[in-house]
Amino acid sequence: MANANAVRPATAGLSFALGVGSDAIPAVDLQISCGVYLGIEDTSGEPRDAGRTRRNPVSWQRMAKRVHIRDHILAEEPEEIDLGPAGIPGLLLHVRTTPWKEGLLVTAVLANGHSLSPAPDRREIEEKCFFQVSLKVAAAGATELRPRPPRVAAMDADGKAAELIWRDAAEYAVGHVCSAGWFAPRGHVRSVRTTWLPVATVPATSPDGHEVFRRLVSGGVSGPLSAAWLTDNSGDDLVAGLGRLADAYAEWIGLREKDLTSLPDHLRKQGRDHLDRCEVALSRIRGGIALLAEDRDAQLAFRLANRAMQLQRCWKDSGSLHWRPFQIAFCLLALRSTIDPEDADRETMDLIWFPTGGGKTEAYLLLTAFAIFHRRLRREPTASGGVTVLMRYTLRLLTVQQYERAAALICACEVVRTTAEPSCDEKAARQLRDGPPISLGLWVGRDSSPNSVDEAVEALATGAASTPAQVRDCPSCKGRLKWARAPHAHQIWATCETTGCALAAAGDHLPIWTVDEDVYREMPSLLIGTADKFAQIVRNPRSARIFGLGTENARPDLIIQDELHLISGPLGTMAGLYEIAVDSLCTSGGKRPKVIGSTATIRRAEDQIRALFDRATFQFPPPGLDHTDSGFAVAADPGTTPGRLYAGITTAGRSAKFALQALSASILQAAAAPDLPDEERDNYWTLVTYFNSLRELGGALVLMQDDTAKSAADYASRRPKEEPRDSFTVTELTSRVDSSRIPEILKELERRAGDPDAVDIVLASNMISVGVDVSRLGIMVVNGQPKGIAEYIQATSRVGRSNVPGLVVGVFNNNKARDRSHFETFATWHQTLYREVEATSVTPFAPRARDRALHAPLVAMARHQVRVLRDEPVEALRGEDELERIVAYIAKRAERIDPEEAQGVRTYLERRVREWISRGKLPRYWSDWKDEALLTSAETAAERAAAGRRQTRAWPTPNSLRSVEASVDFILRNRLGDA
Repeated sequence: MANANAVRPATAGLSFALGVGSDAIPAVDLQISCGVYLGIEDTSGEPRDAGRTRRNPVSWQRMAKRVHIRDHILAEEPEEIDLGPAGIPGLLLHVRTTPWKEGLLVTAVLANGHSLSPAPDRREIEEKCFFQVSLKVAAAGATELRPRPPRVAAMDADGKAAELIWRDAAEYAVGHVCSAGWFAPRGHVRSVRTTWLPVATVPATSPDGHEVFRRLVSGGVSGPLSAAWLTDNSGDDLVAGLGRLADAYAEWIGLREKDLTSLPDHLRKQGRDHLDRCEVALSRIRGGIALLAEDRDAQLAFRLANRAMQLQRCWKDSGSLHWRPFQIAFCLLALRSTIDPEDADRETMDLIWFPTGGGKTEAYLLLTAFAIFHRRLRREPTASGGVTVLMRYTLRLLTVQQYERAAALICACEVVRTTAEPSCDEKAARQLRDGPPISLGLWVGRDSSPNSVDEAVEALATGAASTPAQVRDCPSCKGRLKWARAPHAHQIWATCETTGCALAAAGDHLPIWTVDEDVYREMPSLLIGTADKFAQIVRNPRSARIFGLGTENARPDLIIQDELHLISGPLGTMAGLYEIAVDSLCTSGGKRPKVIGSTATIRRAEDQIRALFDRATFQFPPPGLDHTDSGFAVAADPGTTPGRLYAGITTAGRSAKFALQALSASILQAAAAPDLPDEERDNYWTLVTYFNSLRELGGALVLMQDDTAKSAADYASRRPKEEPRDSFTVTELTSRVDSSRIPEILKELERRAGDPDAVDIVLASNMISVGVDVSRLGIMVVNGQPKGIAEYIQATSRVGRSNVPGLVVGVFNNNKARDRSHFETFATWHQTLYREVEATSVTPFAPRARDRALHAPLVAMARHQVRVLRDEPVEALRGEDELERIVAYIAKRAERIDPEEAQGVRTYLERRVREWISRGKLPRYWSDWKDEALLTSAETAAERAAAGRRQTRAWPTPNSLRSVEASVDFILRNRLGDA
């Protein structure tokens, strides 16, 4: 295999496993095929210039070569078989066998044995190459192909669960330089083969669930799966309808109980554990239904939440909202622990674990609306406001998109609040009307939205990238919103001026706030923010109002962490530290808020959630006995819902840039085929290209506009009656794009083929991995393997949504070990894609993390919870007892999460408290330039250190959860011009 790394690799093959009977002789059938090309000089015309010489033109003639070796007996020693006598001169076959407990492990490799002259010309090189090389191996005699032994044994809980639900997935071959595949009619593998274009279909998931749930829909009436039905029915009818949903899940569990006995003995205990978790989920669902039966406020809040969800759906497409079974089931499961601080599951994080595009967002938006309405019904109007739900994201794109989606719900909730009579009695309606408006807030960095009203006014006047206008269109009528300073108040309003619009008639402005100053004043019911913004709780005293501190309002009841898998690694470690303070500031009477999350791709979720949130975990839906059926999610019928087709190409023999542009040109030009129906043409007109780094993306920008267009024209010239796509509209979706441009780009992606402004190529970074939902996108090229399988799943799921069959083509760089390994095992990991997600670590109490930011939650809790330290850090000695209480609180959390670091945490914090007290009466908490402050910006401190300047005594504290690096200002000069 030494030649595998050559620019033009000279070897290719595969490894596989054989089962051999006790008295049988191991034997296989080998089929080798390839093509060789002979150069034929045309001497009839004038020679052509070729550098310094003139040569006759050469045409190439392909000669197909095939060899079939039957019943080849495998020897114990390595073999080298010269295929020249069989008809392929220069091609060698190497075979090596290794015994293992179930038979033999075999590696068969084809090698080019030709030698070149000292100064070969192109003709000699091409004639001594083998093209379209293929090796096919079938078992012969009493030998049979067996699954290869697993690379990693199932050690942890996730591994054991995966071993059960993916028990039918097996790897029969691995490629070397090339990829490998196998032929398995009726489930029995008869042969394995090499392939240079591996393909695999990842089946779609149906969120409609098992057939037991389809009985809930009868005669065209969705019953408990209809938002309208859940709004209009109450009392016993509502409870009975929801009971049918629980009964259906119970029936599914009963069916799986029967399947349990058919499992292999070593998997039966794991299967029992899975069904026990399903029983817990069923019990909690029934508990939610019982709550609605016994608690009138909870029932009314549930019905009003459904009414709001139905209303915003009508605004979207004038249709009815029909819930998927898992969405209603999850809401029922989490109802009691969301509103009852004493509930046993209050301390459990409920995690929606569902494939991308399944509807996780709608599930937790329903729970959000329920929590907001329940607070309004249960508390006095003067104390029913404040932030009820905190919703956090990690990426700008996701935050902005989800803010738009949440705006429709919150506006609908506000309409329902002011017109609640059809759904409730006069007393409840009056209680809702007398309370403060239901509103939505956006809490993000200054680069996306201004911090003050004055900044917002200036941004609106100048068209700055940081703008309060984060929602462009009215959620109800889709007319353009007007963002401006309020006529008689120091605040920014979003107003709809469309005649007849429900929201224009409902009030002076929409109940949405995007400026920090407005957010602190209004304390919106639902606050959506980036994880980074929560670093401001240390620095900004007004952030206390978000948690109800210093107001009549209650603390937040519910925290939602979407895309949980993104809170990992260094970001997760920092988030785990700041979560200590967030958790404490949301705690009232010793009772912590309810936390829920969602993800489609995560490994060892229990460990991550414990480190981040100091809570136990309940995954919903719990896994069943097979990966194709968890009751609420089943493998979709490929005849009605096609899966996503994945294909791979390797750069072996070519440069990575050439492979990318040639592939892109072929895909782009294929969409211009004259016989392609317009609907299918549109699905594949816009090519999404994913890059691992901005450096690679930047290099591809010119490539796409120049080389790709030329190659596309070349392909078109070879096809009759096909016009070339000779120029391409290229757009970029990366962190380099201003936040204000993101909604515009997403709207541009909706433009269909034939529109002169339709986008042809999207160059995207990992920003596209979450939050992008453009149903017409059908094709993606992945340039190099992402850093993790979770990222690969998330990114590639952006195409092939809705009913569009998705195609994903990966370009695997043969010079990168990870890319080549993934190409060689392409079929294996695509059949178990979600099982391959790597575990990530979150270590908030590790020494490096302590040194960087453990003091941040200490200070945040002190300034918001210790009266004498609220405004200035001057009375640390008077607040020593309270500071010691905070130290003990954090140390106990460390003991639960990471016992080995608990003493180190306590020692560090005690030292920080002593330092604080020893500095006397400090006049301010924060200063980047003066020494008389407790804290300073970590970014500024890093710049001081890089410049060799004196450090202040203030503690460097991050403004963000991301890595802090020193920055340098520079001026780019044109030396010729300056001269």
